[in-house]
Amino acid sequence: MKRFLLLDFGTTSTKSTIVDLDDGTFTPPESHRALNNLSARAGRCEFALDEVAQRFDSICNAYYQRESFDGIALCSEMHGFAVLDLNDRPLSNYISWKDERSLEKEGNSSPFAEFTNALGDHFKEITGMRARPGFAPVNFIHLARSLDLPTAVRIVDLPAWLCRASGEATGVAHQTMLAGLALYDVQRQETSQDIVDAVFQLSGVRVHVDQAASAGQIAGYWRNQSARIPIFVGIGDHQCSLLGAGLVDQNALSINLGTGAQVSALDLQDAPEETETRPYFAAHQLKTITHIPGGRALAEHIGFLQEVGGDTADFWALLTAVDLNAVQQSHLDFGLGLFPSARGYDSGGFISHIGEGSLTLENYLGSLLRAFAGQYIELAALFDPEQRLKCALFSGGIARRLPIIGQLLGAATPYRIVGATALDESLLGLRTIALVAAGRATDVFEAQAIFGRACARI
Repeated sequence: MKRFLLLDFGTTSTKSTIVDLDDGTFTPPESHRALNNLSARAGRCEFALDEVAQRFDSICNAYYQRESFDGIALCSEMHGFAVLDLNDRPLSNYISWKDERSLEKEGNSSPFAEFTNALGDHFKEITGMRARPGFAPVNFIHLARSLDLPTAVRIVDLPAWLCRASGEATGVAHQTMLAGLALYDVQRQETSQDIVDAVFQLSGVRVHVDQAASAGQIAGYWRNQSARIPIFVGIGDHQCSLLGAGLVDQNALSINLGTGAQVSALDLQDAPEETETRPYFAAHQLKTITHIPGGRALAEHIGFLQEVGGDTADFWALLTAVDLNAVQQSHLDFGLGLFPSARGYDSGGFISHIGEGSLTLENYLGSLLRAFAGQYIELAALFDPEQRLKCALFSGGIARRLPIIGQLLGAATPYRIVGATALDESLLGLRTIALVAAGRATDVFEAQAIFGRACARI
């Protein structure tokens, strides 16, 4: 196998490219905007499964008509899910991680409150994560109470649905995606019967999930009239991006800035209590803090400025152009916890320390950036109070767009700052996965060393 189609089904877009595994080069990446949210109801976010499948099939066909490829490697946003019957027929739309219907009250309580009361701290002991209203089990309970579901169903992640929609799935998924469904025991590396039982008690439905598989294992096949191409197990986009950014040892702090944001370290000893445990690769684990206000929070502020300013200015461009001096002299205080699932959320965000003459555009944008970067300066100190780590690895679209965040962290810490790559780190990570799938390396760390972070394009 030489040429692979790489696909990243992210929250805000779907990105794609072809990689040549002989020399590591890529075709120019293509991007498609996120599908439309079918729900107009606040707090809900869902997509039609047939549209998700059509996007995948149309991208595969468009590439294959131009030049053939030997395999498909993909990654996806995590925590979203779809409900199928046990014959893999769809029973729901795809419910995104941004959906928080589990908070909707039924009488005096909500599915989220009932689930967390039932499991308490045991949920984090099992999954490595704190329960959040966008997670699959709690949103599924709400869904089961509103739909006429059979007594047993299958919950699948987005890559697993794509394999089934293509007509030939093997019923396996990578542990990064299974863990994202929050039905997985990260220590035992198997489906958690305790969580399955809790979901059954609260919904009356028994849920099933796919079997765990390692990176590079076949999860299905895509077909057209002349080809049967293997689809390899989908990888969680967070872990895939960190792999592409070069997180392969214990000396780096990873800062991934996308729609949401995460700070992580590999196999961290004496991790802060706030951290969560996520599967990584080759038996390694991430200690991570997730749901940090990221691009989604910035977009709310930039959207407001754009609405007020109309077409007279590009406020994203103005934010990008703010210099270090302007940030350091700014003095407004921003609370960026705008969404119920966000770290630091407390009844919404805020802007304070506004004085007469201080509410200028320059001060607004500089203060916004200072508050945004301040989150990561604070978290660096939390992860590494004795500053034993050597470098900070940045990744993600916001890190690429706002390199000043790395500059601010570099000014506040002794870390060597490694900025985001020119190409999306998720695509670099998928190249590494493709090398394993093609038999060019035995594990992802060995594969990552072949091309590293190099991202030359055809």
